[in-house]
Amino acid sequence: GVAAARLCTLGVGGYARVRKQFKVPIASMEGVQEKLANIGAITFQVSAAQAMFNAVLANGEKPPVLSAIMKHECTELGRIATNEGMDVVGGAGISLGPSNFLAPCYVNTPVSITVEGANALTRSLIIFGQGLTRSHPHLLHLIKAIQDGDNMDGFNSELKSVIAHAVSNLGRSVSRGLAVQFQFKGSDVSAYYESQLARLTANFAFCSDIGLTLGGGLKTAEFLSGRYADVLSNLYMGYACLWYYEKNKHVKDLDKVLDMAMAQHCYKIQEAILGLSSNFPVPLMGPVMRAVTFPRGREYGPASDKTKRAVSQLITTPTEVRALLTQNVFVSKNANDRLNQISRAVAVATKADAMLAACRRERRQPTGEEQKVIDEAEELREQIIQVDSFETLSGKDHRADWMQANWSVGPRATTDAASASAH
Repeated sequence: GVAAARLCTLGVGGYARVRKQFKVPIASMEGVQEKLANIGAITFQVSAAQAMFNAVLANGEKPPVLSAIMKHECTELGRIATNEGMDVVGGAGISLGPSNFLAPCYVNTPVSITVEGANALTRSLIIFGQGLTRSHPHLLHLIKAIQDGDNMDGFNSELKSVIAHAVSNLGRSVSRGLAVQFQFKGSDVSAYYESQLARLTANFAFCSDIGLTLGGGLKTAEFLSGRYADVLSNLYMGYACLWYYEKNKHVKDLDKVLDMAMAQHCYKIQEAILGLSSNFPVPLMGPVMRAVTFPRGREYGPASDKTKRAVSQLITTPTEVRALLTQNVFVSKNANDRLNQISRAVAVATKADAMLAACRRERRQPTGEEQKVIDEAEELREQIIQVDSFETLSGKDHRADWMQANWSVGPRATTDAASASAH
């Protein structure tokens, strides 16, 4: 998933800057910008998740629940990024050949989704099913007290702790929900979203305590378990984004990508919690859940068009953000390689388009130096928009007799008609 997203940022982002329609780079078209912004935000999200998870492993931890979250989120987001990329490159993505850099990734996506734990089951059974038992401070001890058989004192003690923990989570959920109503994004995007995640974490803890009212039925309530998993997964992804941003906040305009990525995570968490409250089977528990978590209704929404436009611009021009999000992507040194051509063309095409815009604005012809840059950009553009074509198919001339039709439905249709009339 990480590789797919980074490939899309490098290749699709560059292709959109070079490819023109109606004499305008398709990266300037809002329909394409929406796709590109999603690619940019996803690349940031999965890169952040990967970096933080690697840091966890480097500390000697062996987190099974986080492993499941990483597998599910990175492959799902990688699938979305690849699909968005195919929408942008169009015919260049479906004409197979050595110049098609995206099709192999598209074809291999189902493999990552289904193997090493199918994503559908990982989401609905593993993430929250394991996460609740392992992360709750008292639940595992309560289970052990039950397994002991006659340990009533231990059972009662742990049950009181579970109830006290639920009351504490209720208080935190309400207080943090009230506190964020007086916080505004301003210029410190990271601090704003850190407070939002603190609120949503308290909401999740309270909702998890409500889930215990289902008892053992929670294991088979996969609709609910899947929504709980969505909340837990997006909380991890959100904190990973904040952590990654702090490590790379020197990168110019990275806060714009963070804003879009965090808006998506907060929105997904909100929708999952509201889905839980709307479908919780225990009477009154759903309304209680909603009243505590989102009493005013929906508070989060997707990123604004302005933010999407900015993120799209950042991954389709030679920026520090594009450099960060395309690290470690292999690019051949072969000048005829498509990714090599795109990588070289982005800077040239951006510079040439700026020169042409200046010439139109000033109503003049390009200078000699400007024309050289413009000609170089056009030469690269002409190479990049070409798709592969072949004289032979499987080593044979596709225009030969073996490709000619040698069958017909005519005789069979006539026979069938005669048989029908005879009856």
